[in-house]
Amino acid sequence: MAEELISVISIIYDVAPYLKECLESLSSLKYPALEILLIVGGKEEKGPDGGSSVDYKGCLEIAEEYAEKDPRFRIITCVANGAGDARNRGLNAAKGAYIGFVDGDDFVDPEMYDRLFENLKQNNADISICGHFREYPDHREVFDKDADRGAKLLSRKEGVKTLLRGDSFFFHSWDKLFRAECFKDLRFPEDRYLEDRYTIGDIFLKADRIVYDTAPLYHFRIRSDSLSRIKNMSELNSDADTYFCEQVLKQFPELSNDAEACLFYGHITCLQNALTEGYFDRKEAEKHFRYIREHRKSISKNPEAGLNTRIKGFLSLHCLFLLKLITLFGKKKNEKLFRLH
Repeated sequence: MAEELISVISIIYDVAPYLKECLESLSSLKYPALEILLIVGGKEEKGPDGGSSVDYKGCLEIAEEYAEKDPRFRIITCVANGAGDARNRGLNAAKGAYIGFVDGDDFVDPEMYDRLFENLKQNNADISICGHFREYPDHREVFDKDADRGAKLLSRKEGVKTLLRGDSFFFHSWDKLFRAECFKDLRFPEDRYLEDRYTIGDIFLKADRIVYDTAPLYHFRIRSDSLSRIKNMSELNSDADTYFCEQVLKQFPELSNDAEACLFYGHITCLQNALTEGYFDRKEAEKHFRYIREHRKSISKNPEAGLNTRIKGFLSLHCLFLLKLITLFGKKKNEKLFRLH
């Protein structure tokens, strides 16, 4: 098999405690034709004399250390302006026929891109996906419990359906290898959080063939201070889900049950987080109540909606106190399991 260049784009901002593990894993990648683009973002600091400098918070020095040892590394520095801007800088500089992404606080197995590339080529796919570990401070978990199924080829419709279900792979960019053509005339939004949710969804709606290998080869680090923990993230998720479902139904109206179950679950999640995190406001939550009220009858007959979701939908409208208690119990149970590990 010919060696074709893969561009791996790593977004690096304020991740100094984790960066060496990330770059060490990238330097250990076995695929023979790689360029590794390190997009190092820093915070612009204004000096008392009116001048300015950029503080890379220790990340640039670490990146330079690895670039000196490995010619595959190429550093691009910038003033941090969000993940979307950083990913786009990497895409604009990439020379490879294939594109991968690795976040600077995560790490990868040495054979990740060999396997992703082989699966992509053998199946003539546009997107190749692998499984991943969730790395907690004191233990790790495999996200997809069926991690021994091997590779499976999916059509566009099957790939979109899997995104809506969210139980195997999701809208992340980091567990995937893309043909560079996927990004032709397409970039990540720079004016919002969750940039992956929009661009990766759009790519799936153009891809003809997707291959998913359940083998966990990417290590996603769970951090209490990560972006995914910000207060209104569930609201942003719900907005992104609404956008994606609207695009899906234009192309696959037969996936209406899947879209409805996805959105219904998302609106409930917004209520749960608001109730348990102390920022619940009934007026602000009205859009969630409205969706649940309008869809509660159809969701009861929707085969894609589980019993748990239906029960929580009922509690959302009739007993918020019990919904809050159930949610808190679930969180405490997860925290207990976390400590036991």
